[in-house]
Amino acid sequence: MYAFKPHVLTARSLYSITKPEGRLDVILCCDGKNLYFNSMSGIDSDFHKIWKYNLAGQQWRLLSSIRHLKNKHDSHDVLIGTAFESKYLVICTLQRYYTRHTPFIHTPARRTCHLYVCDLNSKSSLVRKTGRQVPNHSLRHNFIRHGKYLYTIGIQRDFYKTFLDVYKLNMENDIWEVVYICQGLDANEPVNGSDHTLVYSNNMIYIFGDGNRSTGGRLSSFTKISAFDLEESCWKIIDTYGDENHTPQYPTDRQVFGVTSYTDPDSGDINVIISGGADFKFNINDELIFNDSDYDEFYDVWRLNLTNLKWTCLERFGTVLPSHIEDLSITISPAGKLFIYDENIFEPTEEQKTGIPALHSTWLRIPKLTDICWEAVFHYFPNLKSMTDEEIISLGIPLQSFKSRID
Repeated sequence: MYAFKPHVLTARSLYSITKPEGRLDVILCCDGKNLYFNSMSGIDSDFHKIWKYNLAGQQWRLLSSIRHLKNKHDSHDVLIGTAFESKYLVICTLQRYYTRHTPFIHTPARRTCHLYVCDLNSKSSLVRKTGRQVPNHSLRHNFIRHGKYLYTIGIQRDFYKTFLDVYKLNMENDIWEVVYICQGLDANEPVNGSDHTLVYSNNMIYIFGDGNRSTGGRLSSFTKISAFDLEESCWKIIDTYGDENHTPQYPTDRQVFGVTSYTDPDSGDINVIISGGADFKFNINDELIFNDSDYDEFYDVWRLNLTNLKWTCLERFGTVLPSHIEDLSITISPAGKLFIYDENIFEPTEEQKTGIPALHSTWLRIPKLTDICWEAVFHYFPNLKSMTDEEIISLGIPLQSFKSRID
């Protein structure tokens, strides 16, 4: 029997005749009806593939396939960043050239950078060449749009050292501009940034991920959050407030955790969701220890409201990751449904991973009654997508509403 259970993660089927092969990179977004996946490896590694997974029909569909710009044996494209908004996916790539022994990186004005604007409805792609002060290789999910600009934070320079420099791309003329260069002169500048996610709220770009000064760039701390003020063009350290009804009041310091954000439909506040992660141990030579017993894993889920800067641990409402989640990507629908994807699933009793991907979901708020009703319909009629229009109508199900959810 169907029962609406908010905050309780439940597994969803990922089986389909057509599905991605190889490793999926990250869940890009959820529009409430579909999940959009980014796949850049597998059997055909020369292509960047965008997959859609329909939640109602539980079916995969390949939307777009973009060939990497490999022109010579000594060059290849790397990502500057990706952004997803409405029905458009934006992918920005940088062409890097290698000498025989050491990477050779052009000056910003000489770098070759391309912007792919993919229409997920028509499956068409527009390629645009960008120029001027092009940043170096950054992070694949390190892009955020504000007004006519795309912002990215964190680039590699000085022989692979990462600095949280700020660049912006004018979407009207495809020109890159430098916004801020970290020089170590401001105590608020984050250091050693890597693998972070950007969240925009009220003219501030918050970063969630490795790189807080207080932890030496190794673990992320959540009592204070680094944010870049777009109006004042400077870095700030933002104090947050803990959950007084939970112990600990703040998320424990960690690495490699999932991050997503959404706008609350009721209040309009931007909320950040973090989950999972681990605290890895290092030896006296500052080398990572790979012994399973020498790191702590986390299965909690937290929410940070960027208006009042208050943390809430969702564990006290019943939201806890399955214990076998290891390498997760998370996203959330506009209505507040959380999705957690992990392709490295294994059970605690098994010695090896099964290699079967898993998708879990839960509501973090009470949605509209229509959303709950449709979940019940698909629960009782899992084969609805294979029925004829006449059969669907005979069940008393509105045909057009059904088709709007299945596609």
